[in-house]
Amino acid sequence: MRQRMMIGRYIAGDSWMHGLDPRAKIVAMPLFMIAVFLVDGYIAAGALLLFTVALLRFSGIGLRPFARAVRPLLFLLLFIFLFHLLFSPGGSKWLQLGSFALYSGGLERGIVAAGRMVLFIVFAAALTFTTPPDQLAQGLGSVLSPLRRLRVPTDRLALMLGIALRFVPTLFDEAERIWRAQVSRGLDLRSGSLLRRARLLIALLIPVCAGAIRRALALADAMESRGYRIGAPRTSYRTFGWGAADTGFVLLLLVPIVAVAFV
Repeated sequence: MRQRMMIGRYIAGDSWMHGLDPRAKIVAMPLFMIAVFLVDGYIAAGALLLFTVALLRFSGIGLRPFARAVRPLLFLLLFIFLFHLLFSPGGSKWLQLGSFALYSGGLERGIVAAGRMVLFIVFAAALTFTTPPDQLAQGLGSVLSPLRRLRVPTDRLALMLGIALRFVPTLFDEAERIWRAQVSRGLDLRSGSLLRRARLLIALLIPVCAGAIRRALALADAMESRGYRIGAPRTSYRTFGWGAADTGFVLLLLVPIVAVAFV
């Protein structure tokens, strides 16, 4: 609870990446994921790593917010690394630990898998750090608009994404505030049995859930008072403009995919 939720937060700025069309960044996300999975070899992986470093540089945000975005998932990264280290054979055998054997191939696969996860987190953080939630939701609705012909409720999906991106960080902040208040009143979640700590955790979960329900009801009332109706056509005062920088950004991510597919 002491670590603020970073992914989903918008950090205001005037960098090159802030100025990109939200649709370009949304399209780039799956392309980046495909590139990370397809790229093989140290040279290609190094090039993709350099691209990610350049992305951090051009975001104009600095390294600290990205480090804070990765920090809550360190346990997951460690688990991924150890899983591949212990259960992935291949290469030369380094050490025999009972029924487990450590291979050089397992070490390499563990580093690659954890590194891929870090790249995903960094790119997702860059997307949310440089794009306001309402623009991100509107951009997603525009990207998914062709699916309307298949009766896919793209407007609802975009609305749900916008609400989640806006309120999830807020709920984390409220949970942290309640946690600090409970600690100041003597709540101790660090000592005692696991069952005792689980019971004490209810003192935190109940007010957080109650606050989430209050916010949801207030949001529903606000949307109804402004005439929002499910399925009704909607307009937006904000219009996006696709430029050369957006095209270049997307094409840059297509390079490793095309190289792996045809080389």
